[in-house]
Amino acid sequence: MSKLDGLAFGGTGLAAWSAATLFYAAFGGGVLESTFWFYALNAFAAAAAVTFAFQAVARLTHTPRRRRLFPMLMFSTPGLVAGALVVSRYAEVMPTTDPVSVGRYGAFLVVLYVAVAASIFERAPHKA
Repeated sequence: MSKLDGLAFGGTGLAAWSAATLFYAAFGGGVLESTFWFYALNAFAAAAAVTFAFQAVARLTHTPRRRRLFPMLMFSTPGLVAGALVVSRYAEVMPTTDPVSVGRYGAFLVVLYVAVAASIFERAPHKA
């Protein structure tokens, strides 16, 4: 993987984490956490969007399916580090939300990155 590809994956990963966190900050306390099913639906929708971003960068950089482990790590690392910082300072970063929401935000991020990690095991479709 070239340095430019690494920057593309890392930058897109940071942008995807930022969008997911801003979405959670805007709608987490009031809307997303109102019912479990609405929270779960939105977590899986956000995971699908983040996974789509990873797969789009992988295809644009022509990364073969069998070589997507390191790019997945480059994509996920900025979000995991920044997410850990947000979780550790949750009350300061999101002061208007309930303190119990820190666990829900953490679970939201876990769903995002498990979906991205699972997507690297996608098998190529067989051509007839």
